[in-house]
Amino acid sequence: MKIRRYIFGSKSEYDLFRALQNRWSNIFDLWPSLPFSTIVALDRAEPSLSNKEREFFYNTNIDYTLCTKNGSPILSIEFDGLGKGFSRNGEYIQIEKSIDPYRKLKLDLKIKIANKLEYPFFVISFEESNELSSDLNLTIVDGIIGQALANKKFKETIRTLYYENQEMIDSLPDYAKNEYIQDLVIEAEVTTELQMDPIAKLAAEYEIEAMKGGAHGAYSMEYLYDPPLPKGDPFHDISILEKRINAFNSVVRVGCKIIVNTTPISIIQTAWVRNFGDTFISPLKIAENIAMMLAFKKAVDLKRES
Repeated sequence: MKIRRYIFGSKSEYDLFRALQNRWSNIFDLWPSLPFSTIVALDRAEPSLSNKEREFFYNTNIDYTLCTKNGSPILSIEFDGLGKGFSRNGEYIQIEKSIDPYRKLKLDLKIKIANKLEYPFFVISFEESNELSSDLNLTIVDGIIGQALANKKFKETIRTLYYENQEMIDSLPDYAKNEYIQDLVIEAEVTTELQMDPIAKLAAEYEIEAMKGGAHGAYSMEYLYDPPLPKGDPFHDISILEKRINAFNSVVRVGCKIIVNTTPISIIQTAWVRNFGDTFISPLKIAENIAMMLAFKKAVDLKRES
């Protein structure tokens, strides 16, 4: 018996904790290794859990939990250094074999409980915790957290905007109401994303600086899938749409390629993330924000060097 040297399972877990703490501690508290039972209050007669599952629940911890300053949990993250997996649509996707033969069962149970309560819970690994650029101190995890927070704040913001504009909405003819409401939705989406997602915010800042520096206003964007989705026009062929939906379940990575028009050369930047989407976040949106940020950063850096 002895006192552990660290409360973290590995240096990678510690490094990620420090990075997240530095990024988010100004507005939230980040807690390591909280018992799951301090986040979720389990009913005594929870019918969906077996006795073994209940026993595991009361003896398991969560690696990182982001809380408000008054201690309310907002979201949790599990670092999977053993299986190098990730969570997707309510399931743990294990990449490598683990010394723990029950690892998938355990993580699936945590995800299942969190999903039932509509609580954001994400399993990530090294790929999501690596720095996006050596001089930015940002990771894919920051994008995951940012999008989850933006998603939550969007619902509050759109409700407020609707009430503030209800008199105007009611006064409009039917054909104009939908367009006005859609404008409010777009405003809420942009506002909350720039407020809560540090990658989206930095991408916007680099874009503005790049445009001031002479980059053209237009850029092109392409979404990427690995493996690729079936080709064809899903809007005119329902069979193609069905094939693409089914194929998306087998997609391992999603990406985004951005081409920014600059002088004398165009900048091409591609960003890939694993297909970890769920009801709280879109991996495509995170890949898009990363590609935008890195592309316009490159445009700004080139302008500064010239």
